[in-house]
Amino acid sequence: MPTAPKQTSFPARLMTKNVAASWDKAFADLKDFNKNITFTPGNAGTLDMSNRGEIFMGPVWVDMFYSWKEQGKIPPSMKLSLIAPGMPGQPMYYVTPTKAAHPELAREFIELATSPEIQAEGIVKRFNWYPGIDAEQVKSKLDSATWEKLFAEITPSDLAKYGKSFPIGPYFDDIKEGYERNVSN
Repeated sequence: MPTAPKQTSFPARLMTKNVAASWDKAFADLKDFNKNITFTPGNAGTLDMSNRGEIFMGPVWVDMFYSWKEQGKIPPSMKLSLIAPGMPGQPMYYVTPTKAAHPELAREFIELATSPEIQAEGIVKRFNWYPGIDAEQVKSKLDSATWEKLFAEITPSDLAKYGKSFPIGPYFDDIKEGYERNVSN
């Protein structure tokens, strides 16, 4: 008995193949939606405007959010949320070029950089960022205060479920060009 072809989730399709031909309605809807939003000038602007009550939500990088929280620039009551179906922003890949002069050394570096110890100390504690490996792998390497700070609102399972990598380059370029042509004009 033949099996049905495997269905790919919508976000997965968007990150892997060109579907630009089907975007016209989405761009039209987005242009209409944009009439009711405020564009912020990046991370700092989003946090500033949110802090002043000018906006009620906006996208921010986790590192700046927690750094500002520690510095008292935003109130402790401000929280993060990772919405479904997820947001892109985690392109954490190491590669070794085929013709690398020292591929073994490169792999040793990759193993070191992706180790739970380095991820815990260098990424989570020093930079207020989510690890590039399964967060559960760094838990035993962190003190409870650091763990609770970074994973109180967005849990490791939230990251695994909703954390998406950036779209592939050509797809991302198509989105930007389509947005400029159809929405921001």
